[in-house]
Amino acid sequence: MTALEVYTDESVYAPGYIQPHGMLLMLQEPDLTILQISENVEQFFGISAQALLGQPLQRLFSHTQVQRLTRYLAEDNLELCNLFKLKTRTRVDQTGLQRKSQTFRGMIYRIVDGLTLELEPQGTIKTTHSIQFYHRLETAIANLRNATNLTNLAQTLAREVKAMTGFDRVMIYKFDADDSGVVIAEEKQGHLESYLGLHYLITDIPAPAHKLFYRNWMRFIPDINYTPVCLIPTNHPLTNIPLDLSNSGLRGVYPCHIEYLRNMGVAGSMTISLINDKRLWGLIACHHYSPQLVDYETRKACEFLGKFASIELVHQQERELHVYQRQVEAIKDELQQGLLHESNFIEEVLIRNTFQLLDLVHAQGAAILLDGKMTLVGQTPSVTEVQELVTWLVQHQGESLFATDSLSRLYPEAKAFEDQASGLLAISILLKHEKKSYHILWFRPEQIQTVNWAGNPQDAITINEIGEMELCARKSFEMWKETVRETSLPWEVAELEAATEMRNMLILVVLEFSQTALEQDAKQAAIVSRAKSQFLAKMSHELRTPLNAILGFTQLMNRNEKIPSEFQEDLGIISRSGKHLLTLINDVLEMSKIEAGQLQLTENCFDLHQLIHSIRDMVAIKALEKGIDLIIEQHPSVPCYVYGDESKLLQILLNLLTNAIKFTTIGSVTLRLQALALKVSNVNSLDSIECSPSLSTDNSQQIITLHLEVEDSGCGIAQSDIETVFKAFTQTELGRHAQGTGLGLSISRQFARLMGGDITVRSILNQKSIFICEVLLSLVRSVDIIAPETTRPVIGLELGQPIYRILIVEDLKENRQLLVRLLESVGFEVCAAENGNDAIALWSEWHPHLIWMDIQMPVMDGYEATRQIREREGGKDVVIIALTAYAFKEDYTTSTQVGCNDHITKPFLETVLFDKMAHYLGVRYRYRQEALPSLNQQTLSQKSLTAKDLQVMSLEWIIQVHQATLDLNDVELYNLIAQIPNQEQVLANALKYLVDNFQLEAIATLSQTDEKDYG
Repeated sequence: MTALEVYTDESVYAPGYIQPHGMLLMLQEPDLTILQISENVEQFFGISAQALLGQPLQRLFSHTQVQRLTRYLAEDNLELCNLFKLKTRTRVDQTGLQRKSQTFRGMIYRIVDGLTLELEPQGTIKTTHSIQFYHRLETAIANLRNATNLTNLAQTLAREVKAMTGFDRVMIYKFDADDSGVVIAEEKQGHLESYLGLHYLITDIPAPAHKLFYRNWMRFIPDINYTPVCLIPTNHPLTNIPLDLSNSGLRGVYPCHIEYLRNMGVAGSMTISLINDKRLWGLIACHHYSPQLVDYETRKACEFLGKFASIELVHQQERELHVYQRQVEAIKDELQQGLLHESNFIEEVLIRNTFQLLDLVHAQGAAILLDGKMTLVGQTPSVTEVQELVTWLVQHQGESLFATDSLSRLYPEAKAFEDQASGLLAISILLKHEKKSYHILWFRPEQIQTVNWAGNPQDAITINEIGEMELCARKSFEMWKETVRETSLPWEVAELEAATEMRNMLILVVLEFSQTALEQDAKQAAIVSRAKSQFLAKMSHELRTPLNAILGFTQLMNRNEKIPSEFQEDLGIISRSGKHLLTLINDVLEMSKIEAGQLQLTENCFDLHQLIHSIRDMVAIKALEKGIDLIIEQHPSVPCYVYGDESKLLQILLNLLTNAIKFTTIGSVTLRLQALALKVSNVNSLDSIECSPSLSTDNSQQIITLHLEVEDSGCGIAQSDIETVFKAFTQTELGRHAQGTGLGLSISRQFARLMGGDITVRSILNQKSIFICEVLLSLVRSVDIIAPETTRPVIGLELGQPIYRILIVEDLKENRQLLVRLLESVGFEVCAAENGNDAIALWSEWHPHLIWMDIQMPVMDGYEATRQIREREGGKDVVIIALTAYAFKEDYTTSTQVGCNDHITKPFLETVLFDKMAHYLGVRYRYRQEALPSLNQQTLSQKSLTAKDLQVMSLEWIIQVHQATLDLNDVELYNLIAQIPNQEQVLANALKYLVDNFQLEAIATLSQTDEKDYG
């Protein structure tokens, strides 16, 4: 417990007793029944407190007076009704003596569960005294209004209050920012020691008392040696807690404060609050060295004077601020004129106006740092010291405005230049998009100050017998001096505002200066972006269109069971080459979407376990071909059904695993999966889960972090290349010898980040690499997932179906032929058109069930053709699917907006075409019955080569093979393989297989031979 915590709110607000110069009654409406009363009521009324409890107020005052008091209570604002008079009746007391009537000043206020009535006996006040009193108050107000500055106002206020009250000493006490205070004005008897300029600790007026001074304008203690008057009963009878006396003028005094005043030699005191801008600005503190009973009227007049002075304080501060602001405006106008007319020469304008720049905030030195160029003005630290200071300022403060009067407390290095810069005021403008910064720093030197304290600050706290700190009344008020170093004069609020205005002006100038350059850059960027988008769209179309024919006719030829076996292998090479080229094209387009900020999630419910099995099957053959162990370690925490972007997760896993296999020649590749940070709500089992529409819209959905690790025993990555592997179109030294664009990891990381996670890597060169991926998925609460059917070749249509008419709209002859032959081979009735006009005519005459619509065509494109068909009678019934080489998202959106039911990107898989027709037309197919080919373990083992296998050939041959792999020259490799003797045909076949399947990095590793191996 700290010292200030001992000084509790309750001990101050509800002490349980009052001062004896009045009495207090707690009443209950509507009958004004007395529930609580001060013990001293008997000395005023001759009736004991106990006898009055439960009695109506009419027991003490006449019915007429009580009725008048009841009317007061009906007012919305009781403050307007205080003060009122209550007069007792003449009565005979218990001793038989006749008591004269007595008049009381009454004050009433509401509390929880009741009313509090305070009564003070009233003395006789002559009318002439009242008139003189009024004139005195009028003169005091006039004197306050004539004050020329804040110091003069405070001194006038002290003088007038002393004259009105007769106190021995009246001080004006101003609070500092830390709630300690200083005496700024004083009026006293000539023989008394002066307190002017003395500082008082925050502990002299603890927080509870501080709050009460803000709440109540007046605190009056006529005699500190009073005998406390208890309340009967002690606690509120309805709540059984001490009565809240925070609004009471008679409230008892906290014992520590009594001791504090005694130690100062004070016998009576009065304090009036000064409130400015909704905070306690200061106090009018009145001290008397003997008891001093001030009548209520005088106290209220002093309270009024305090309220008026509070308003004058605001006006006086505004006047002084206005004078400073006029000076600042003049300086700003001069600077602004120069800056706006010479925005390209900001530094020169500021240097020419050195004195104005310093006078702006009353500084002795300044540093101007504009886009890395520094200029020092006046008394400043060195260039190096200022540069280091600015670096610290940006890194640790990062504020547009920063100010301190003791820089070394925050930045210890500032002790080295305290004579120039103990105080710092800085404005900063950071333009992150331009990577530029602008700073102006103002400096103030050390101002060694002597602070005069009213007694040693350490006297306010003592340590009790159990080692706790306690607040105590200070016993000594002799002046105690403290020397303050490494501190400048404080920065005033007006100076901070002036610096802020300077920053705003500088921002306008900087923006004006850079606006032209920014506009130029923006125009250039827009042109480049537009050209890039057009180029990518054009390249996508131009590459996909011929590739569509290559892959399409390959698929069509594969449907012919009569093709010789030697040609089937050639077709496989063509198909694999085409798919590899399509992968490269898709990677480039995917990266362009990432750069354009167009990448989005396509979320659905899917079977995560099935996805992992599928991926294992996809990469198992490649691992087996290289003789590498593929290990899947799936933790039981991995759920079966999840909601997320299945396609992007598939691409991430495929990329990480194929990369690991690509760069591993011996050993293993391990995939580890685990679900982390599962947020369980009200689902107890993962076996009963249900699809929710979106992770982001359902707060009750359970979210998991799927943690993936792909570890390999491959070549590893140098520490200098750790981040390089994630950069687009960038490859490590080893990666340059492998097939690919260098986009895979970059795209995968972007996918992971889009899914709420990231990809990182740990690696030891020549030993291993571990790629760690985390993505966010959500669990689903019921199984609504369609399991993918096994892909089987379609050979025809089931019997008993209508004859489906299919219209092909395609301008390229090769693609028309491909589609016509493919669809007719299955049993569809097919017609073809080479542009949009022909398509509309054929649709009108022939009425097809479905149209495969190309987009880019001469005469009329696919968009317009679709639009016109939809507008004609019956045009809404036909299914139109865009089949186009345009692959961007906006292309899909545009095609659906004009009326297409769906959109397929070229090159296409025949299974996709057949599936779409089944979906939209309800077509049923007949499939070829064939077993999935099993892996020939003997063949695969023959293809797993070692460096020793190549040593049947000459060293020169092996060197040529190695160079050909580094040059990615597959033609040269085929020529070299042809030189292998017939008896080593297993070696030839294995090498040819690696070339056919783009495994050049494996050949590069095998052919990396030391000459000493040949003796």
